This record gives sequence, structure tokens and C-alpha cells, in this order.
Amino acid sequence: MPRITVENLMSAVQVIREMDRKDKEAICDEIFRDQPNLLASVLALTKMSISPAHVEVVLETLMVMHLALKESDERIQTITEEDQERELQRLTASLKFPEGMTPELTAESIKKYVGYQKEPWLLAYVIALLQDNKVLMSTNENSKYLVLSALNLVACVANAQND
Repeated sequence: MPRITVENLMSAVQVIREMDRKDKEAICDEIFRDQPNLLASVLALTKMSISPAHVEVVLETLMVMHLALKESDERIQTITEEDQERELQRLTASLKFPEGMTPELTAESIKKYVGYQKEPWLLAYVIALLQDNKVLMSTNENSKYLVLSALNLVACVANAQND
């Protein structure tokens, strides 16, 4: 059962849309206190050749996740760098798995991967956000780091231990 319901998610998205820059900074301060490693992983993207607007998309993902978790009354343990690395390894293995498969088997593999997600609403939101902001269509080599970073945030929250 997902920690974040569609209602939690929609509420968090609405709150973020209504915030000004100062309010968003306050949310980032909360994230720094609660999940400093997740915030650091997003801020590390600024050191790559990635547009600030695209980094902000991943930061928005993190802020929405944070608010949605708060609204759901779910408390998770602090996600460590090791947790992030483990989830990233799982994610990249999942992406590499269908290499060399027929298109039909690849589609089936993707369908099963998505079907077994613990946070399906969050995953759908993140993919839509990346798509709406043209991150998925970017030809910049570094855009893959944006996608991996955003998807890894979802995986970390999905697999985090309750506090």
C-alpha cells in the first residue's frame, strides 16, 4: 500500500504551486533537517552541465514528496547516501534488464516494473513532471542524471523504513 495517496499528492502539488520563492526556501530548510542527503543529491545536479530550470524540476519533485509525506502522516527514517546508492543500483539494473529483448518483451518488462511500484501515484507524477518540462526529450547527455535523480528519489521514499 502506498504511503502517498493521490489526495496527498494533489494537495502537495497545489501547495507548491501557490508558494513563492521564500516559502519554497522554508520547505527546503525543512527537507534539510529531515532528509539532508536527498536534498544534497538534488543540489549536486547544479555542479553538472544542467540548466537551473531542469534542476528546479527535480527540486520540485523533492518538495512535493516532502509535503505529501507530511500530509499522509507517514514518517520515514533519514535516507542515507548508502540507501540512495542501493536504490540507484536497483534502478539502473531495472533499466538495463530489457536490453536486447524484443520490443514486446521490453514493453511487458516495463509494464511489470511499473505495476510493482510501491508509490505508483508519486512515480506517475514525477514522470509527468519530467515530460511536461521536456526533460525526457532532452538530448543533453547530462539529462539522464536528472531523470535518474528524480526516479531515485521516488525509489528511496518507496523503500524507506518507517520512523
